[in-house]
Amino acid sequence: MYILSCAGQRRNPVRRQEKNLDDLCTENVLVPRILVVVLVPDEVREWLKQGEREMSMRHCGYWMSLRGVLHDADLTSQTVYIPRKQMFTVESLRDMMQRISRGESP
Repeated sequence: MYILSCAGQRRNPVRRQEKNLDDLCTENVLVPRILVVVLVPDEVREWLKQGEREMSMRHCGYWMSLRGVLHDADLTSQTVYIPRKQMFTVESLRDMMQRISRGESP
C-alpha cells in the first residue's frame, strides 16, 4: 500500500493528514506501506504527455517508509521531510521489493 501525494516544484516538505500518518506509521501490517510524493511542474498540463508509442511524465517522485515513526497525535496534520536521495525509480522499487521478500522493511 502506498499513499501518493502530488506537490509543485516549490514545495519540498509535504503535509499529511493525521489519518494518513496513522496508516503509514503502523508497524504490524501484512503489506508494507510507503509514502510516494511526485513533484510536478507548476503548469500541471506539462506533467504528462501521451501518444500511441509512449507516455512520459516530467519531473520525479520520492519515497519514504514511515513505519514505526512516531508522530504527534494531537496535530491534525504534520510535515514530512523526504530525503532527496530517496528518488522513486524502477531500481529503487525493485530494491524495495527484494527487501520486502526477505522480510525486511522497504
